[in-house]
Amino acid sequence: MFLSIGFADIPNDLLIQGNDAMIYEKYKDAIQTYESILELGHEHADLYYNLGNAYYRLHYIGQAIWAYSNALKISPRDTDFHHNLSVAKARRIDRIDMPEPFFLLQIYRDIKSNLTLQEWIVFGSLVLLFQALWVFGLQFGWIRGSMSQSILTGLIVVTLGIHVVAADKYFQDNRTNTGVVIANGVDAYSGPFYGENTLLFRINEGSFADIHQTQKDWVEIILIDGKKGWIPTESIRALK
Repeated sequence: MFLSIGFADIPNDLLIQGNDAMIYEKYKDAIQTYESILELGHEHADLYYNLGNAYYRLHYIGQAIWAYSNALKISPRDTDFHHNLSVAKARRIDRIDMPEPFFLLQIYRDIKSNLTLQEWIVFGSLVLLFQALWVFGLQFGWIRGSMSQSILTGLIVVTLGIHVVAADKYFQDNRTNTGVVIANGVDAYSGPFYGENTLLFRINEGSFADIHQTQKDWVEIILIDGKKGWIPTESIRALK
């Protein structure tokens, strides 16, 4: 699926060039054009989505996963983005799968990821405003009834819950620097240079890893299974 994007803050000539390249299946040209738009500082979910489609068509699975993941960070409820990311992940040579979390934890994670941080903040602000209006209504006698105090208690609990989720998402987004491996068969070493460092493990294209620190042309990564090692900087691409 291809989305014909067009936005006022993105150079129109570049958009037309990239979209035309996708239509005529000139995927390398489309990638070059869409990447140049990103380099200019313009971002949009559909732009990442089209870029991911172009990478996927050329079998650059890691780059496609990177682009689809960025699209989902901007628009987390888009079903097309979720579908294409799942398809790209299925093409990975190997996958590191963690045990299924406790179902309540999974429900919490699903709820948290269903909104962006900005949406959680807006949602929490609206509920807080409604709670304040409810309190005023009780104090001035505009709201009466046996359930009014219980409803206020419920609003307080919901408000606290929303702000806890928003804070958790904020720290998650700012605490971790996640990247996608964009090269295949990347060797991870015990130190930031080849020399006499020990080869610890090999990681394939499309794998996710937390970027712990950077040193010259190397980055230290931590996989979801806890493995830690150093890989060349050009072999991983950090999510936006």
